[in-house]
Parts: sequence; C-alpha cells; structure tokens
Amino acid sequence: MITLKSIVEIIDEINTIVTSVATAIEEQSATTQEISNNVSQAATGVQEVNENVNQTSAVAGEVTEDIHKVSQSAEEIKHGSLQINESALELSKLAENLNEMVGRFKV
Repeated sequence: MITLKSIVEIIDEINTIVTSVATAIEEQSATTQEISNNVSQAATGVQEVNENVNQTSAVAGEVTEDIHKVSQSAEEIKHGSLQINESALELSKLAENLNEMVGRFKV
C-alpha cells in the first residue's frame, strides 16, 4: 500500500532530480554563452588580421609603384647623361677644329 509518506518521499526525490537538471542546464547555458563569446572574439581577431593583411597589401602595392617610378627616373637620368656625354664629345671635336683653324691664321 502506498502511503502519504512514500508519496512525499517520491515527490522530494523528483524535486531533487529536477533541481539537479535545472542546475546542469544553467551550467550548460553559461558554458554555451562563454563558447559563443570566445567564438565572437576569435571572429573579431580574424577580421582584424584580414584588415591588417589588406593594409599591408595596399602598402606593398604603393611601394612597388614607387620603385617603378624610381626605376623610370633612373633610366631618364641615364639617357640624359648619355646625351650630355655625346654633346661633350661633339663640343670637344668642334674645339679641336676651331684650334686647328685658328692655328692656320698668321698674325
């Protein structure tokens, strides 16, 4: 025969089990929230890394462009130097010819 006392004991056991389950669910919820926060922080970190990589790539592109401009300028300077050298040689030849012509005159 089931007595009122045994029913109360069963209800107490059920309450203990329900309380344990509720505590476990709360702990699981807190752990899940912590995992979610960690994933969110990791995603933010990855986004920052991507932004830094993009900035580095942009700077590398600018440096490459600047190097190309310096190379072009160096080539222009080289070309100008060659022209100056040719002009100096022509001027030297003209000076020699002029000296030769002046040497022909007698005073």
